[in-house]
Amino acid sequence: MNDFIFGPGIVLIVLFAAAGYTIYTFIKASHLERMAKIEKGIDTASSPNNAQYLILKLGMFMVGIAIGLLSAHFVEKTFQIDEVVFYPSFMLLFGGIGLIASFFWSKKLQRNN
Repeated sequence: MNDFIFGPGIVLIVLFAAAGYTIYTFIKASHLERMAKIEKGIDTASSPNNAQYLILKLGMFMVGIAIGLLSAHFVEKTFQIDEVVFYPSFMLLFGGIGLIASFFWSKKLQRNN
């Protein structure tokens, strides 16, 4: 029991605390921004144009990560290499490719609208 608390337990606690603080800071900053817009008389109902394609960006990012995981597993099993380095590198590579593709796709959709 003590090994869990002092080993990965501390890492998990710090990870969740950092994630919670980040979410709290984001919500507080958006609230302050909204209050400043209300004070200046700016319409708060209109959303920024980039937020419109957030679902597309997140979806393509997740698909990219999934393709990265599958291709890393395929490379590991095909070449019979027992290295763990393939998984994070392929996840980052294909996740980045997915974000780049979503950028160009959203630009194309913005031009059509």
